Amino acid sequence: GRIALGSPGQPLKLAIDSGTNISWVTSTLCPADQCVHFTAGRFDHRASSTFAFTDCLQRPYSFGPWGTMQVESASDVLTAPSGSAQPIKLFLATYYDGDSFKQLDWDGGIGLPCSSAYIEGRSSFLFQDLISSGRLDPTHPYVAFDWNSTDRSGTCQMGAIDASKTRGPGLFLPWSVYSRLPGVEYIWSTELKSYSVGGETLANNLSFALDSGSSQFKGDDKIMGQTLALIARGARPDVVLGFAEGEITLGAGLYSLLVEEGPQKGQTVPQFSPLGLPDLVLVGSLVMEHCYTVYEYQVVQCGHEVYSLAPTGIWLFNRPGGPQIITRSSSRPFNPG
Repeated sequence: GRIALGSPGQPLKLAIDSGTNISWVTSTLCPADQCVHFTAGRFDHRASSTFAFTDCLQRPYSFGPWGTMQVESASDVLTAPSGSAQPIKLFLATYYDGDSFKQLDWDGGIGLPCSSAYIEGRSSFLFQDLISSGRLDPTHPYVAFDWNSTDRSGTCQMGAIDASKTRGPGLFLPWSVYSRLPGVEYIWSTELKSYSVGGETLANNLSFALDSGSSQFKGDDKIMGQTLALIARGARPDVVLGFAEGEITLGAGLYSLLVEEGPQKGQTVPQFSPLGLPDLVLVGSLVMEHCYTVYEYQVVQCGHEVYSLAPTGIWLFNRPGGPQIITRSSSRPFNPG
């Protein structure tokens, strides 16, 4: 979404990213020939009267197998489309390179980790800050994503849900920590009972993560490789994710997509990629664009206007009129509040 950073506000395209525990932005501290990405926006800290460095020494920040950027720490003011301003601590990217970054269609990200326990200390957890500052009701600890494929627009709503979109078939994914790779416990993971392609079960009892900052399936190298090999046979197999409370089914028309930008622009490509994450299947928009998605927290009040957030889980609901990818739904109802 377009969100303004600084004073006066500089509009930047920022992802609300449930796959990271930091907030960051590409900055003019990057050399002109570096930090190349499709959106091409950069934050100019010199043009903001409210900007302040909190640490101007560069250091690496690792996104694990995905890549590493050099960052400096700072604070400024973030202004939402509604006009509401909120102080934020964030990292300024001063250097990054590589194909993973080049294909980014945003200028930075606002982290939406599963828990306040996993926040990187020099970066804000915006949702927690909005609750602690009294801007959001702590009895409605939800972040909801909705996407309209017809007009190619979406919303991210914090602190509330649209109850009219939670009445159809739904699936609840209770949070369960992914601990096979230390350092990424902040992802929204759950237990995945089975992963099948074309009726062939490739894995049982592993982890699944829903990452709003991702698009394609990523994760365990062996599982992703086996999936691509089965698809290459040409039978257009279904991919079925089996959970304790339900099931998601994606046909070939939903996981083989036309690439809009990048090295494979114009090609229709199955969206599966090894990422060196053992026993994990992670996906983002391939699922989220067909569902109303609600990330639910448990709020713990530590003191006056001090709140901590723990993960409850993720709710998914089939969007009316779209592909009904939830093929077996949960029996438990969603009761907001």
